[in-house]
Amino acid sequence: MTGPAAVIPPIPAFFSEFLIVLAAATLVALTFERLRLPVVLGFLAAGALIGPGGLGLLHDLETIHHLAELGMVLLMLTIGLEFSFTRLKGLMRIAFVGGPAQILLTIAVAMVFARVLGWTPYQGFLLGAVVALSSTAIVLKYLMDRAELDTQHGRIAVAILVFQDIAVAPLLVLVLAFSRSDAPLGGTLANSVFRAALLLAAVFALARFILPRPLRWIATGKSREIFLLAALLISFGLALLSARLGLSMALGAFFAGLIFANTDYGHHIAGEIAPFRHIFVSLFFVSIGSLFDAGFLMRNLGLVLPVTALILATNCVIVTSVVLAFGYPPRVALMTGMILAQIGEFSFLLLEAARGTEAVGALFYQTVLSSSVLTIFLTPLLFLGVPMLVRLTERLPFFGTPPVGPAKGAEKALSGHVILCGFGRAGRDLALVFDEEKVPFIVLDMNPGNIRDARAAGAEALYGDAVSRDALVKAGIGRAKALVVSFGDTTGQAEIIRLVQTLNPGIFLVVRTRFEKNVSWLYELGADVVVMEELEVSLELTRVILEHFEVPKERSAIYRHKIRARKELAIEQSIFKRAMR
Repeated sequence: MTGPAAVIPPIPAFFSEFLIVLAAATLVALTFERLRLPVVLGFLAAGALIGPGGLGLLHDLETIHHLAELGMVLLMLTIGLEFSFTRLKGLMRIAFVGGPAQILLTIAVAMVFARVLGWTPYQGFLLGAVVALSSTAIVLKYLMDRAELDTQHGRIAVAILVFQDIAVAPLLVLVLAFSRSDAPLGGTLANSVFRAALLLAAVFALARFILPRPLRWIATGKSREIFLLAALLISFGLALLSARLGLSMALGAFFAGLIFANTDYGHHIAGEIAPFRHIFVSLFFVSIGSLFDAGFLMRNLGLVLPVTALILATNCVIVTSVVLAFGYPPRVALMTGMILAQIGEFSFLLLEAARGTEAVGALFYQTVLSSSVLTIFLTPLLFLGVPMLVRLTERLPFFGTPPVGPAKGAEKALSGHVILCGFGRAGRDLALVFDEEKVPFIVLDMNPGNIRDARAAGAEALYGDAVSRDALVKAGIGRAKALVVSFGDTTGQAEIIRLVQTLNPGIFLVVRTRFEKNVSWLYELGADVVVMEELEVSLELTRVILEHFEVPKERSAIYRHKIRARKELAIEQSIFKRAMR
């Protein structure tokens, strides 16, 4: 008995292209990881390889870009979960005063550059608007991967990025309005500000009055699936509201994360969405890479390269200058400027909106597009040069001498004391112990709030950057017996160790680090003791759980000794390398 031939349902074209994206991203990123190059650069290269400007394997780019936007939303939600309204409160001034200054200065420089090239004033304005927006996705991924989101330069960068995301809507209005002479500019701009205020009002109402009780009720059900669905509903709903108001979806997702961060469920939500975030953020970088046209770049190198240099130099110099103007140390200002030097994902939105107008020609569009994508390609490599450039500029008078505040003259009398770099949680606990044991010490911190707290507690405190030679000298580095670095900024730690080696090689130097991968490197630089948070957590977890199961203390001590011995082998090798130099 024979029947009709089985009909195979057609395979959606998008599924095949999605598989191509995943395969290319995996293979190229794996190759870059083996070569010890940033994985983000691998995703960008994969997009350029399979995109229209490469092998031409992708045709449904619109769907790919939609999925990439989902990754952007999830990334911004995660970043919001890492912050809280309390932590952002101290950065409002740099965000809402420094942010506008950075954008206006960038537009002014771009208009001068456009005039030199013979472009129209509108094209200069568009170039400045595009250049002024840095990449939220790339910068935040960099800060998260290096655990620098809570450092001073990390928090300043996030504050500026938040304002830039808010500014997307007004800039979009201006880009469209300036392209038409009859546009009601004042009314449309006021309408944009009004819509942003509506979003902030909705966030405030949700955070304070509407969501706390329903979230508690859902959490008592103890169903992970229902709780995750509710969290995503709220997050994407706020993102959609933001988009309906003419703002970016990513900005709405960021505010959703802020709402959850002020509840007891923030860490749980972050853990649940992490796998999805990694997948879709990878798609985002592949989609950006697919915009790159290598053929146009090779034909117009003489035009694209100067524009690329303008973007990187202008952003770095202007952001650095703005941060310096707010009284932050030069090292922090320079690091912030370097990590915000590239073009952002929302810049492409402005560029696409302007492409439909008569004021933007094909050559101008492709030049700015190629330069913008090129800055993103160069960004991971630029990040690798941050520590080196900071080290070089530290010797220059302007960059190497941050403001050093008074310590009431007490540092002159101190001898055989401890210099405590950083007055965060770990630093405050140490200060209490020093007080109890009558150990002389001085606090060195570049956060004015921490300095006030230290002095209120009766400690001697000096405002300044521990990476500065002048600050260390004023803290009495030549007479000090020990120095403790209690913060986790790896770039700053490295510079402090190098300075201490020249100012007082015999001092006892203790450094805190979060990750095991940094331990050997810090010992090789010259640290006497590196306290690793991962090791201490591992030892304490082992002790607690074995104690609960009534394992004898002697056997528990043996297991902990084995754990420590495995870690210390690499440490001993690093100390040996240092001794052989």
